[in-house]
Amino acid sequence: MKSIVLSFILFLGISWLFPVCTLQSDEKSDEAILNNADAIQAMAIANEWKWSKKEIKSFVTPREVVFKFSKDKVKRIPLPEEKMLVAVAPYINRTHR
Repeated sequence: MKSIVLSFILFLGISWLFPVCTLQSDEKSDEAILNNADAIQAMAIANEWKWSKKEIKSFVTPREVVFKFSKDKVKRIPLPEEKMLVAVAPYINRTHR
């Protein structure tokens, strides 16, 4: 009886670790997607992840597209020097305050 209880506790302990491992591997695969992406692809990925992966924050500076993952991991993809990015906000009634 003791061995069954110990086996069950061990099984629960091991099964508890699997979601943690899968989250880490997902984050690595997200970073791997960005390894070969250029700036245009990075912008498309950032727009997609805004809705599907809210835990990954992204923003654009004048020089690069920046992705912030959990645990302070940051991935930067440089923008081309000969092009620039312009964002237009659809203001209807007012502007930023």
